[in-house]
Amino acid sequence: MTSGSTSASADRPVRRRQRLSTPIADELLRRVVSGAYPVGTQLPPEPVLVVEFDVSRTVIREAVKSLEAAGLVSIRQGDGTVVRDRGLWSILDPRVLPVALTYDIGSRLADDAIALRAELDTTLITEAAPKLTEGDFATMDECLHVMDASSELADLQRADLAFHRVYRARSGNELKSSIVMLLMEEMPPNERLVREPRAMYDAANLDHWDIYNALRDGRVEDAVVALDRHIRDLWTWRHDTP
Repeated sequence: MTSGSTSASADRPVRRRQRLSTPIADELLRRVVSGAYPVGTQLPPEPVLVVEFDVSRTVIREAVKSLEAAGLVSIRQGDGTVVRDRGLWSILDPRVLPVALTYDIGSRLADDAIALRAELDTTLITEAAPKLTEGDFATMDECLHVMDASSELADLQRADLAFHRVYRARSGNELKSSIVMLLMEEMPPNERLVREPRAMYDAANLDHWDIYNALRDGRVEDAVVALDRHIRDLWTWRHDTP
């Protein structure tokens, strides 16, 4: 028993302490992305931020440097820290994307993210279709039955992710798969899904079955159409149903 406990403790990853600058960088990032600090304007001077956040100059500099690394600001000697044009921001930076989607820059970023996910995901399923195995179909079938029967949100989401992971993994395209996962993970949480998980999956799994049956029958174009519809319908369902 002692030996096992020691081994488990040794294997457990060491949790690093959060940098003091991290929450400050997050708040400054939120202000930039939300427009509280508009494009072309300067961030408050360093002494002002030191007083506001009650930290050292070093901590403020670290926070501002992290914004510069994400392309949100430029630090100009003698001119202060200036918010850059939105076209220069690293939108896919995992720190920037969730905030940008929350504030939906230009009222179209979330729609663009859904369109990009649909474009990439349909490419992945096309690449995967000829390579799917009986084991792949068995995994997808199992996921479908969980999504048909369970009322537990965690179980539904696990099965959903596992269903889509089958063809993404089989495609062999790690870059596209990673971008799709990033877009999914950073999308603002769907409050309706939390309130009505069974209702949402009653609708979503009709598309899942269409995707599965089309792939099983070798109807790749039909699978692509069903997947594209599935991704876009869920976004519409999120917005249009009260």
